[in-house]
Amino acid sequence: MIRISQLPLITSADQFHAAKQILLVDVLYVGDAPRTMREYIKASHGGFVYEKKTYMPITLTGNPESLIANAEKGIHFKFDKGFENVYVLDGNLDSAIWHRKLYDMTAYADQPAIGFEREEDFIIERYLSGYVEYPKPEATLLKLPAKMPSIGTKAMRGLKPVVRK
Repeated sequence: MIRISQLPLITSADQFHAAKQILLVDVLYVGDAPRTMREYIKASHGGFVYEKKTYMPITLTGNPESLIANAEKGIHFKFDKGFENVYVLDGNLDSAIWHRKLYDMTAYADQPAIGFEREEDFIIERYLSGYVEYPKPEATLLKLPAKMPSIGTKAMRGLKPVVRK
């Protein structure tokens, strides 16, 4: 069993593209499911409760090209008892690196089956309690100024409007 907290974290786009296998870690909110389904997810799929809401850790493995190809496409999760949920992978690589969601699993690339230890405290600390929104860059070429420059709307004194007949 692999401990996610001990895997090397990907900190740059170069590391991401150089890796043979990537692990993407995130959490899926399943609190809108019926109570029996939430209990089933906690018992069978590693779900846990944080601040009275039920979450499930998501671990997606693949090579960098497959993760890029599946970016912004919904991944449809179907559970045994009829509950379904969709997880959408954000296509922003810088955001995924900033949120520390990507791990290098090159050392495990040749293994046919991979299992992860249950690390609720680590997942909660990194992806829920410590979550901070990704900062958007301030200066872009397409950004509109806060206040658009305008030509005065007051009439000029001393001039009369032209009346056409």
